[in-house]
Amino acid sequence: MFAIVDIETTGSYAKGNGITEIAIYISDGLKVIEKFDTLLNPQKPIPYAIQKLTGINDNMVADAPSFAEKAEEIKALLADHIFVAHNVNFDLGFVQAAFKELGYSYNPRRLCTVRYARKIIPGLRSYSLSSLCRHFGLKNDQAHRAWADTEVTSHILHDLLSKDLAGLWQSMIKLNKGEINLPANLPAQEFHDLPMAAGVYYFYNDKGEILYIGKASRLKSRVASHFSADKSSARSMAFKREIAHIHFRLCGNILIAGLLEDHEIRRYWPPHNKAQKNPKLKFGVFAYKNQNGDWCLGINRIGGQQAFIAKFHSLEKARTWLAQKVEEKDLNPALCGFPSKSIAGLAHNEGVETLFGELRENHNARLYLGAGRQDGERSFVYLNQEGFQGIGFVPPDISVHRPEELEPYLEPLNRSASTEGILREGLDKLNLKLIELPAGIQSSDLLF
Repeated sequence: MFAIVDIETTGSYAKGNGITEIAIYISDGLKVIEKFDTLLNPQKPIPYAIQKLTGINDNMVADAPSFAEKAEEIKALLADHIFVAHNVNFDLGFVQAAFKELGYSYNPRRLCTVRYARKIIPGLRSYSLSSLCRHFGLKNDQAHRAWADTEVTSHILHDLLSKDLAGLWQSMIKLNKGEINLPANLPAQEFHDLPMAAGVYYFYNDKGEILYIGKASRLKSRVASHFSADKSSARSMAFKREIAHIHFRLCGNILIAGLLEDHEIRRYWPPHNKAQKNPKLKFGVFAYKNQNGDWCLGINRIGGQQAFIAKFHSLEKARTWLAQKVEEKDLNPALCGFPSKSIAGLAHNEGVETLFGELRENHNARLYLGAGRQDGERSFVYLNQEGFQGIGFVPPDISVHRPEELEPYLEPLNRSASTEGILREGLDKLNLKLIELPAGIQSSDLLF
């Protein structure tokens, strides 16, 4: 059985808003066998814009029951039926939130008529409720009233079921299908085509504008996490409504993905990449000598004092880096902000001096080689004396003898305030091959 549902609300997201009207039609797939609809008191004012859209005002719901008062009746009607709605995550999100406030967990099988229509009648310019009404020759004189929208949605469902000779709806309602939480306007196949590999993904709206750019070591899992996260917040609901397409670029490993993501964000400035637009280096590792003349290393916020030896976006990253250097250089933990009863010695001070030298060192041009996007392909990160320059991929059948032979495969990328940290973190995580490129390298030498 199908429970066809439509609601009207005080806002576009469940958190902080309430339901003003709910309609539930129970169908056997051929005809509606039971109808229920009621106004509900949302127990908060209805914004003027919502009143104009739905025609439901505060006076109309003043004496209406609350959701809590109708919860048992609604729960009995929904039973274990398949929850059907046009853009199902919106209506279901509100109903789940309302039940959750009452201590009841509601997680039904569900079917979205937007997604279902895309599969059964592909190629339409729009799958909005009004567009499908026109396609099926249905009239809806009271659009944005729950009972009226549920009436036409039930007709649309029945028409789609009659055309669904392959029974696609049965696979669509499975909770583990992977499509349940997808944005309504996103073609499901674009999600299913995502690989479980390292890369950069791009969310687009229906105008072809980039909304968000992200990176992942496993693209499909990361993208799915965007859609399975909390659906009740304003930002989450608005974000998902806009997503119409996903593109991706394979990168071979997470370091290349991080560098490419950083470059692409600053190339396109997507509206939902707010955190990455203005990264602030908040913490620095500072060096000073104590009264005994021993070097001390400490972490502090970067303020007016800029004499740090390394800088980081978070306290955690600064601590991790310093802990690694304590171990690598056999430094005294007590003089680096870590608990220890040991005392300073010559080895500690020499280790700190060695660290200073490495940080000041003017490196030769160099390559970091890693896995490519396919078997046999090699990825590389290229740095010269000035720092990071770009990334590239060398085909399996190519041998490189001279640095200039890399030019056809090099994709120049811009550096940013984040580049140093991305490189440091990526090189710590990955076991990449380092190739120094000294000046005067001979043409007969094989680099790789």
